[in-house]
Amino acid sequence: MLSRFLNSNSVVMDLGANQGEFLQAIIQRFRCNVIAVEPVKALFEEIPRNPLLQLLPIAVGGKNQSIEINIYGTRCASILGAKSSQEFQTTQTVEMVTLAELRRRTGTNRIDLLKIDIEGAEIDLFDSCSDQELQTVMQITVEFHEFLYPEQAPAVKRIIERLDRIGFWVLPFSLDNTNVLFVNRATGLGAAEVAVLRSFVRYGKGIARRVRRTLTEQGPFKGETARRS
Repeated sequence: MLSRFLNSNSVVMDLGANQGEFLQAIIQRFRCNVIAVEPVKALFEEIPRNPLLQLLPIAVGGKNQSIEINIYGTRCASILGAKSSQEFQTTQTVEMVTLAELRRRTGTNRIDLLKIDIEGAEIDLFDSCSDQELQTVMQITVEFHEFLYPEQAPAVKRIIERLDRIGFWVLPFSLDNTNVLFVNRATGLGAAEVAVLRSFVRYGKGIARRVRRTLTEQGPFKGETARRS
């Protein structure tokens, strides 16, 4: 996220709060209102309460419905299925709502920052949103999950192209779309700064890889470079 577009009057929405680390950091830094959802009961109960936090035990996705969420032993819960027969899995019945319904329930008009980490359900979430709804969000930070579900790659590409088309700058902070920031052009962020940010990410990763390679070749782990890079 670009922190200069947030202040104490901002509204931040956290979809997939997990244990609440992100929302706690936002509240501590900006003292702004946060709306968060976390459908997994055990995680929901661990999140510290705060007067600035509105926390709901629901999931957000493409439909208003009751769903079964799969809870895995080695990775985050998801409405999507197991990747192998060895994955330990239990299920929990939860309520799912669309982003539009969540905004209606919480009385949220403008969103200054929308964080989406919902373990593969982000595809249906974006597809359920109108262009006009998305355009009222100033920043969207998303963890796409094509690294777990490669079949989602075409949909992720389509969503990125759509956000660009309707007025967002696209800033990929990872090589596999696990960290993509969309910044609404209405924030005033200019093309020159976007170019600098994109260059920093692209060349910064290259420099970091070269540094790691050099240290590995010179240090006690020589010979392991190929396995770590």
